[in-house]
Amino acid sequence: MPQIFSFDIFDTLLTRLVIEPTEIFKICGDRALQFEWIDFSAETFKKMRIDAENRSRLFYEGGEVNLDEIYREIGNTLEIDPETIDKLKELEKTVESEYLIPVPKAYQLIEQARRSHPHILFLSDMYLPADFLEDSLKQHGFWQEGDRLYLSSQHRKSKGQGDLFLKAIEDFSLSPQELVHTGNSWHSDFIKPKSLGLRSIYFDDANPNRYELVLQKYANATNGITCLWAGMSRYTRLTRDIKSPKEIAIRDIAASVAAPILTAYTIWILQQARARQLARIYFLARDGEILLQIARELAPKIYPEVELRYLYVSRQALRMPGLTKINKAFWEWMFDDTDIFTIDSLLARMCLDRQDAQPIFEPLGYPIDRWQQNLSAKERISLRSKLEINTSLQELVLQVAKQKREVLKAYLQQEKMLDGKAFGLVDIGWRGSLQVSLENAFELFGTRMPVGFYFALDKPTGGLKLRGEAIAFFFNLNDSTGLRNDIDYRYVSAMEVFCAGCEGTTLDYALQADNAVMPILKHKINQPALSWGLAEFQTTVITFVRLVVERSPADFPLSIAPKLLREAIDELFITFNNSPTIQEAEAFTDCPFFDDPNELYHFYWAMPFKLTDVLKYAIALGDGFTVHRNAWYEASLQVSSPIVKALIPIAIAQRKFLKRIKKLVKDTIDRN
Repeated sequence: MPQIFSFDIFDTLLTRLVIEPTEIFKICGDRALQFEWIDFSAETFKKMRIDAENRSRLFYEGGEVNLDEIYREIGNTLEIDPETIDKLKELEKTVESEYLIPVPKAYQLIEQARRSHPHILFLSDMYLPADFLEDSLKQHGFWQEGDRLYLSSQHRKSKGQGDLFLKAIEDFSLSPQELVHTGNSWHSDFIKPKSLGLRSIYFDDANPNRYELVLQKYANATNGITCLWAGMSRYTRLTRDIKSPKEIAIRDIAASVAAPILTAYTIWILQQARARQLARIYFLARDGEILLQIARELAPKIYPEVELRYLYVSRQALRMPGLTKINKAFWEWMFDDTDIFTIDSLLARMCLDRQDAQPIFEPLGYPIDRWQQNLSAKERISLRSKLEINTSLQELVLQVAKQKREVLKAYLQQEKMLDGKAFGLVDIGWRGSLQVSLENAFELFGTRMPVGFYFALDKPTGGLKLRGEAIAFFFNLNDSTGLRNDIDYRYVSAMEVFCAGCEGTTLDYALQADNAVMPILKHKINQPALSWGLAEFQTTVITFVRLVVERSPADFPLSIAPKLLREAIDELFITFNNSPTIQEAEAFTDCPFFDDPNELYHFYWAMPFKLTDVLKYAIALGDGFTVHRNAWYEASLQVSSPIVKALIPIAIAQRKFLKRIKKLVKDTIDRN
């Protein structure tokens, strides 16, 4: 049986750069106010436009109205001259045209449909005029001569009621089975035509996902920016055509969660750098890798004069060169709590080789054959107490630190950091330890202190203090400002994943024969992260940023106040973290998380819970059932086996019961 195909238009073939269609009305209001066509706010114009449409629907068959009828009602409301009303009506069509973009995959659908029949029917429940829609379809390559357009406002019939489909069938003398309709509305484009005997295809690629709907919620609070960015997220998804469920999940999280967060943060960095007239901004490895890429896209629009540079550093590479005395902060760094802690990993932190360390550690009761054993919490405390009073070790460490400081100085000179010009450092957070280490070196080298830019900032540990300025985007616990009053380590883990780098961590620096200094990396490439999908993740983020730069209309300049977006960003994170879909959780089961500063090992961010760990926790033989301290709990639960999912609530209840029993026993003993 020969078939002819019909297509919905909006959010099927064409979509908008903004998520919510009524945002177009606010944009029209903004422009009309600038042109002095109205003397009230854009928000008022938006509400008036919506109300006028609703009132107009009362007077026409099926409640279907066209743009002329809507603006007739607006003229009745405003009681202004017809010339201004005509200008407002034309303005709406102009803005619609500017904001319309094609849905890339729709071209394939149209091409396939024309193989069955050369002509396409376009059906839309829409108030915009037929000539405008036909021109838009032509402009974006969907319309060909012989195609037909059916509008609810033209025929006073709608897809939602079904009679617009019946009109098309009647005009072409078709049986219902001969018309195949595709669209994005579950009711109007799928259920209703199916109930009439048509074959219907649900195509929802351009429907906003849950993260884009979160951004849309904050449109009024952000003067429409989050509505635009939600549209940019959608368009980024649509332009990244990939197939596998894992790649789709990675793409969607990158486009709709990571990209808006990182873009807002980077805009803030550039604005703050411009306000301080900094000559350079150094993005610290590796968290700064993707942030530098974003900044290179944004800087020409925000602060073109600034020089953007990448600095190969790490806690490991900087702590020792910045060390001038053995203090509490040194020991806290050396014994920073990681899931796996061995004497070999401790020596790596101290930059000591086995040969030099053996005469010190073996007399303390740690023979070399034990150096790869993971030490328990009690064993770590015991080892630390012995080393804190070992003067031989401390002298050796300070000697190594001095040697490394000279090479670090040569590297910083090479990177123009010691030339006296004002500069900033970029790191996502969380305690400013890299800045503290660099400032220790700067004090010795006699140069100016930097400005540190952080996503969020907690107070430094070990009694350390930042000498230079340190400011934060999300919150700063050092000056009690921002969106939160404590650090949420779930956010820390997510941001570490979003800012993962494609190279291995920086371990040290090597002076070359020509006096150049080369960073020594753990690995040339971060293969575990690349195997997971980091390249696609980063490419998607940059695609979003380029759209923001290239496609943002003049209505949405990059002079926005980024901190106005923090509430939206926070809800994005909470939605992502607290309720991942099974597809999202599965996509992160092989996403590496490096817990050790020297990358001696790594875990995965969403590792399933083990049955044995859950059982041990239930009977108080284990402190928890997460595989590692940075695990994404909610995602790990999603990918765990059904029996583990069923047992976890029981295990938690059992553990609480045991705690109550223990307390009752203790109270009874105390009373007796």
